[in-house]
Amino acid sequence: MSTIAKLIGDGTLRSLTLGLLDDELPERGLFGTSRLFRFMSDELPAIPSRDAMLSAHEQVSNLLGRYLTNKPFVLKSPISPLRHLENGVWELKTLDVRVFGWFAAKDCMVIDSGCDVKPLKARQLAYSGFINQTAYIRKSLGFTSKEYIQGTDPNDILSKFVVLPRR
Repeated sequence: MSTIAKLIGDGTLRSLTLGLLDDELPERGLFGTSRLFRFMSDELPAIPSRDAMLSAHEQVSNLLGRYLTNKPFVLKSPISPLRHLENGVWELKTLDVRVFGWFAAKDCMVIDSGCDVKPLKARQLAYSGFINQTAYIRKSLGFTSKEYIQGTDPNDILSKFVVLPRR
């Protein structure tokens, strides 16, 4: 965790609290790079939503708030909000948005980037590009293989989660 503390101290990473209610405190660690914050301010508001109730921004806010509260994180209902891709890179998902990062420790995620899901599904963008970029950023920030979780199972990265059956 010394790498995260150093990167927060020099302003390279910032803590995320999006989605928390006024009376809630973050109980899991969630940190973002400047690329993520640019995505959230510049691109996220323009992503059209397929959800009748929530905008793309509200979907991401809701997802991050559920992650941060340290209540059991619900997986697989109706889509799993979390998926391991490869090389220690994980994806957080909503109906319309994907964000990519890694776990520096159990319950401590660093997110580097995000995108509209439509170009991914249309194969205009490739998951491999986000995986390679995230791994590159992780390495360039000084994370060695001993300083992030390489596991592929939710048990490796989360202390509390629930897997609900698909509907």
